[in-house]
Amino acid sequence: MRAPHGPIAEKLTPADPTARETQNGAYVAASGSYLQLEWQSFTGDAWRRGDWVLLPYVHPVDDPARKRFLRDIKKVLGFRGNDEAKLAKSLLEHIRSMESAKRLVEIYTRHFAGGHNAISMSLYSGPFSQRAVASSSHTEPSRQWRSSLDGPPYGRFFWSHDGIGWLGTGDAALRHDKWRQPWRTFFEGFDDRIAVMTLPHHGSANNFHPEILGFRALRFALATTVEARNRVSRLRETLGAVEHAGIHTRVIDDGRLSRFTVTCERSMA
Repeated sequence: MRAPHGPIAEKLTPADPTARETQNGAYVAASGSYLQLEWQSFTGDAWRRGDWVLLPYVHPVDDPARKRFLRDIKKVLGFRGNDEAKLAKSLLEHIRSMESAKRLVEIYTRHFAGGHNAISMSLYSGPFSQRAVASSSHTEPSRQWRSSLDGPPYGRFFWSHDGIGWLGTGDAALRHDKWRQPWRTFFEGFDDRIAVMTLPHHGSANNFHPEILGFRALRFALATTVEARNRVSRLRETLGAVEHAGIHTRVIDDGRLSRFTVTCERSMA
């Protein structure tokens, strides 16, 4: 994990880039941090790394905007000082009134355009090393990736010796350049490993842009919703655009009426 930039609240724990072992709990880390398994066979043994990572992405916070937002909030509350507990208490008292709560929301939207969906987290789960390394002809067969997909109506697909990753996009507002371009740049180093993606905001056309399909290993794009409830804006329009790009689509519901299973494995001993 990368150390956070700038000061953080006293009760929060900053990430330590030099730590090899961590206790349970929450840490504040900078963008680009990832989680990767490391282990020792015995005390004093060399550390070994599993070739699998969890890599989150959230659109960077604009510190000047955050400071202006906090200043305006304090002004409305008539609050002075930096005591976070007292500030939180003042906020709770203020939002009891509907009219006062609306004023706070107006301040928020004035400083942070796009709402919460714009900063929804994306998460890559997959191999850390490049395919060229994982699938080298000099690699022992037991050390090569064995990847497959099992889900009707596609039957069973095999990726043989390629390691494949999964990219979840949450509710990210990827239709807009402001949010999409930094997101695409962040994940471009995994261009040859992202084979499965969940479409942003359940496949809504309001969050979709064809450029998010630009990962060259991408084979499947999933919309997670119960389509019969008609809760997703122009879902079929999005799925049509994805299919037109030569990428398979699938609607996966939360009633367990559909199934999509990806297996990616290799010996890490």
